[in-house]
Amino acid sequence: MEPTLRGGRDYALLAPVASYEGEGIYLVDVGGIADLYRVTNAYDGCGGLELSQEKRRGRIHRLSRIKFDALVVGIVVADIRTRDERFLMRGGA
Repeated sequence: MEPTLRGGRDYALLAPVASYEGEGIYLVDVGGIADLYRVTNAYDGCGGLELSQEKRRGRIHRLSRIKFDALVVGIVVADIRTRDERFLMRGGA
C-alpha cells in the first residue's frame, strides 16, 4: 500500500470483519497470502468491488461482494506513519 503505508516502517490497526463495510483499506486473504488492498465500489451495476494496491499501479482486481466476503480478514481502522524508526529500535525511554 505504498506510499500510504510503507512496508516495514508503518503500522496498521485492524478490526476483524467478515463482509464489506464500505470503502477503505482491507486485509484480504488471496491464495493463502494476506495483503492490504484499497477497496472501492466498482459502480458496475452489479455491486462489484475494485481492489488495488498503490505500489502496483494499474493492477485492479474486480470481485463480487460474495467473493470478497469469503476472502476478507479485516479493515484498517487506524494507522501509524513512522517518522524516524531509529527511535523505535532503542531500548528504554
